[in-house]
Amino acid sequence: MQCNTPTFRWKLSYMGGVEYEVHDETGSYLVEIAMRSPNSYHLSVCNGDDVRSEVKSRVGILRRCSCIRRADGSWTFEVRPEVVDAFNEWRMEQHFMWLAQLEAQPERYGVIGPDDEFRRLPLMARGGDYRFGENVWEVTHALA
Repeated sequence: MQCNTPTFRWKLSYMGGVEYEVHDETGSYLVEIAMRSPNSYHLSVCNGDDVRSEVKSRVGILRRCSCIRRADGSWTFEVRPEVVDAFNEWRMEQHFMWLAQLEAQPERYGVIGPDDEFRRLPLMARGGDYRFGENVWEVTHALA
């Protein structure tokens, strides 16, 4: 399924990261975002300092789960800026929809106080790409 407006679907969450399926005019692909800094366990299972550097630097960057080849022949994990923007908008809509569902059932979920962590807005994604040989992620599309 190809579409002009990107659509997103949650796939799985693990070790502070979340994976989504994206459908847009280029086709379907998987993206991932690290939602928080890695904890000590996550860093302990990384295979060396290069991997630890990569894991630490990717927090908040929406990236493809697998490389694609650019027109110039280079490889990239980068998600197009308009897809990053659409993702942030979709996630914010999902957050408020989910919060409304919780608030509509206080008998089931309790009353959600004004300072409850469930009210905290989701981390806004930035676009980025991996710098091969340097083992870090570079922001290529920051928030406006």
